[in-house]
Amino acid sequence: MHTVVCVKHVPDATDIRFDPITLNLIREGVPSIVNPFCLNAIEEGIRLKEKIGGTVTAVAMGPLQAQEALREALAMGADNAVMVSDRAMAGADTLATSYTLWRTLATVAETNPFDLVLTGKVAIDGETGQVPPGLAVRFNIPIISNVTKIVDVDLNRKTVTAKHRFDDGIETVRASLPAVLTMTEEVNKPRKFTIDGMLKAKRTKLDIWDKTSIRADPNFLGLGGSPTIVKKVFSPPGRKQGEGFDGTTDPRAAAKWLIEKLNSVHAFGSASDKPKPEGSQKSSTEATTTNNESNRFGEVWVWIEHLHGNPASVSWELLGEGKHLADVYGTKLAGVVIGNNASHLAKEAFVHGADKVYLIERPEFEDYRTQPYARAMEQTVKKFKPEALLLGGTIRGRDLAGSAATFLETGLIADCTGLDVDIQTGTFLGTRPDYGGNLMSTIICPKTRPTMASVRPRVMKSLPPSEGRDGEIIKVDVNLNPSDMNTEVLEFVPIEKVGVRLEDAQIIVSGGRGLGQAKYFSLIEDLAKVLHAQVGASRAAVRAGWIGYEHQVGQTGLTVRPRLYFAIGISGAIQHIVGIMNVDYIVAINSDPDAPIFKMADFGITGDLFKIVPAIIDELKKSTEAP
Repeated sequence: MHTVVCVKHVPDATDIRFDPITLNLIREGVPSIVNPFCLNAIEEGIRLKEKIGGTVTAVAMGPLQAQEALREALAMGADNAVMVSDRAMAGADTLATSYTLWRTLATVAETNPFDLVLTGKVAIDGETGQVPPGLAVRFNIPIISNVTKIVDVDLNRKTVTAKHRFDDGIETVRASLPAVLTMTEEVNKPRKFTIDGMLKAKRTKLDIWDKTSIRADPNFLGLGGSPTIVKKVFSPPGRKQGEGFDGTTDPRAAAKWLIEKLNSVHAFGSASDKPKPEGSQKSSTEATTTNNESNRFGEVWVWIEHLHGNPASVSWELLGEGKHLADVYGTKLAGVVIGNNASHLAKEAFVHGADKVYLIERPEFEDYRTQPYARAMEQTVKKFKPEALLLGGTIRGRDLAGSAATFLETGLIADCTGLDVDIQTGTFLGTRPDYGGNLMSTIICPKTRPTMASVRPRVMKSLPPSEGRDGEIIKVDVNLNPSDMNTEVLEFVPIEKVGVRLEDAQIIVSGGRGLGQAKYFSLIEDLAKVLHAQVGASRAAVRAGWIGYEHQVGQTGLTVRPRLYFAIGISGAIQHIVGIMNVDYIVAINSDPDAPIFKMADFGITGDLFKIVPAIIDELKKSTEAP
């Protein structure tokens, strides 16, 4: 068995530098690390070798300093390593990157065909997860994204069975080999280097290839082969720092102060409360419309994501934002529904703002499967030619976006938190966080259409439902080949959540590394219970194994938009902040008065959380017991 592992060397987010002219990342001389999720991929490849036999080849693309990542892979147990590096590859977006890796892996396969390609679920410098689906499309092989466990590899039947995570459950799926699998942190714990491994890594000769070695077409490489271009790079916007209280000496006084403040702004959900104004959200009536007299612009489309007919709320959020964009373009807003017996979703899309719906129904679309859905989207887009296509930045949405964009050979702006249109030129603008949220980038797609964008859930606001609203349904027939049906869904287990989903909660109480141990999360749960809230967590708490991934808030977890958010024992790393930018009111409790979270908080308390949180619980209980 031959497993290829794609390894990415990512820059240290604390030392990011850009070329001021090209706006490309300067990688030479910048401290870098192996992408943490790639370590999971390397580990899983080595475990499969130890269990089944075979070889593991590590592949990296980038400047020559990325050889360090390959040395780490060799030290862990990989057998071979290939470095592909060429100045012509600089500035590559996800489409150009998947092309380069495709040519590299195809060259590897000429002498040793692979059975599996393993990658990390995302790279922490971009958090998009778009390259692996593109790689699978180019090889015309299946992909299983966000794998939590490889259940079985059957070389005789040429299949792989794995469990993988969606936002709403864990699915077991069987795919034909070869296949691409992306690894989550849940799949394993990467091993440490051994002395023997380090010596082997030092002795092993790396294959260094360039664009000629992989027989790549220069037109598809680097900046020149990338349909998307970075237009602007800037620091992320901040929130106005609120009020603080020193609860070091008197936790009860701090608790009383906090509850009085929260009551004064009706943060607990009083009917008379009005949320903070949404400065970034434009209403469709305020939008300036471009001149579309000659039908210069196509329609704005939104993929209506669903699970067996139950829509994802991000679809309605995107229709809300899509309405604004369609008004600016002077065109129609359309939903795209792919499924089986899913026509009711078209009517729901009209209620949430769509003018028309493209309905694609077949029994094969009962379950979401990457290639059939991507083929359906590709054929529909090519037939009707929209201006822009928006998809939710969910696990399914990212998976479909990367695949469909590769089929369409168009630009994809992934993981957006802001969308706009240049009124003068009609250029679509997508703004997204980069490098752990330390920077924001505005990206354009000037050469191809449609411009595709995936957008984080809970960032945009849906329109008020207009019951009885109707529109045009256009039924679309698509053609599928037997080779498109390269995965089989065996089981789906919904994530069991008590009460409201975290994404939809009005109050969230989150705990972080400051809790010290898993057992102290009971304090977070006690406060959440009194507030009828949901429990969240920082990435550090989840990675420590104190609480499940479904509770993680931040760039690598969920983006949330509750009325009230408690950050307890959370320092306020930028990747966590990215997930709570649109919260109405943030409360921070931390022993460190210089913790970055206080700069974001509306109300902050400095002190011992093990004294302050119980005091808050007591005060809340008193207020509910009062006559």
